[in-house]
Amino acid sequence: MPENLHKLFVVSSPSGGGKTSLIAKIFEDPRSSNFQKSISDTSRKRRMGDIEGKDYYFVSKEDFELKIQNDQYLEYARVFENYYGTSREEIETKFQHSNLILELDWQGAYAIKKLFDKAQLIFLLPPSLETLKDRLKKRNLDTSESIEKRFLEAKKEIKKSREYDFLILNDDFNRALADLKLILFEEITPKNFKSRVRKELVKRLVE
Repeated sequence: MPENLHKLFVVSSPSGGGKTSLIAKIFEDPRSSNFQKSISDTSRKRRMGDIEGKDYYFVSKEDFELKIQNDQYLEYARVFENYYGTSREEIETKFQHSNLILELDWQGAYAIKKLFDKAQLIFLLPPSLETLKDRLKKRNLDTSESIEKRFLEAKKEIKKSREYDFLILNDDFNRALADLKLILFEEITPKNFKSRVRKELVKRLVE
């Protein structure tokens, strides 16, 4: 894919980690006028409140697998029995005209980094696993069984955060938002970013 002068950011977190809410808030800032969000395809069923073309493009499992066969995805993964993927057309169209934010899991983030070596990877970390589990329960989107699966998967995801360019501690929404804005709008480098995430926290979260 041709180089351009725009920037590409990937934001990841475990389920319930706050990435969707923080990204939504980013687009309320006037400085986001030169940013767009990449919308992923998914084969999962719509939840209450989901909006086609804003949250996801909802496709059938059969259509998703057909697109895989036709090499229409830059990256895709199967998570909790559902497919999620970033279409080539989505990226090619938006990235040529603006900076781009992708909301992906670690598998997608790694895949995008291989294709775009200048992509900046941002991972949101909870202050504790207990806090993360509580957030999963409060959002009231999953069954108890699903929450347990997501909670167990969270440790694996957090381990992968060590390879990210930026780590943001989401202990307080406004502080996490300020850190995210610093990365996106102020173009701070990983070297100069003062992360509030300590190595001891990551170690504690994955033990």
